Amino acid sequence: MKTRVQLHFCAGVALLAYALSVQCLAQPATPQLARVTITHVKPDMLNEWLDLQKNEVVPALKKAGQTTRTVYVTSLFGSAYEYVIITPFQKYADFDAGNPVIKALGETASARLGEKLRKCTESSTSYSITRLADLSNVLDGPPPQMIVSARYRIAPGKATEFQNLVKSEILPVYKKAKVGLTVSQRGPGANPNDVTMSTAYSKFADLDGGPFIAKQLGQEAANRVNAKFVGIRTLIEVVVRTRVQDLSF
Repeated sequence: MKTRVQLHFCAGVALLAYALSVQCLAQPATPQLARVTITHVKPDMLNEWLDLQKNEVVPALKKAGQTTRTVYVTSLFGSAYEYVIITPFQKYADFDAGNPVIKALGETASARLGEKLRKCTESSTSYSITRLADLSNVLDGPPPQMIVSARYRIAPGKATEFQNLVKSEILPVYKKAKVGLTVSQRGPGANPNDVTMSTAYSKFADLDGGPFIAKQLGQEAANRVNAKFVGIRTLIEVVVRTRVQDLSF
């Protein structure tokens, strides 16, 4: 139990986040959708919540046919005891089939599990995201072990300008460095002007030396790039997260 708590406090990540309007952004030909659930766990119930997720929720989801999900924990730089669960889906019609846990366990057992989980949580919220493939540099392999998340909100009428700047000024830097970058736009359940841009790292040492763009281009050149975004984006938050292996598959 103690090890799990230590894992929670030792977590860390590298990611960037951006925001734009659904109506204004050109979407990829084949959108990659996911449901994001942010859960704040009660500090004194953390170990019980982790046990329930590992020993009951994950097996139930696998039994129901779910093939993948990724769980990140916010720790050193962000809200403590905050877990982010990312579950891909093909289309919104998939949800018409109902809760997969009910499908796997049945109504009665699912209700009991739900009650146990509710006793462990302070709050939980969910929203959908669409990965913007033409703004992303997704590398082969499993999801990154660390992400730093910076969420931005795009000014009205500036979505296209923002998109073009990411393509011309940001994306080439990631591709040249062969570093993972995932840009995802928020949908139902959240503000559609918010976009998340994720930079992948493997360890805390990768965060030394300043922001990714500054390390790649130099501070002076990075300042020129950032100046182009003035009046286009507003920074909402920056958090650090790490992947929770036991809860991901």
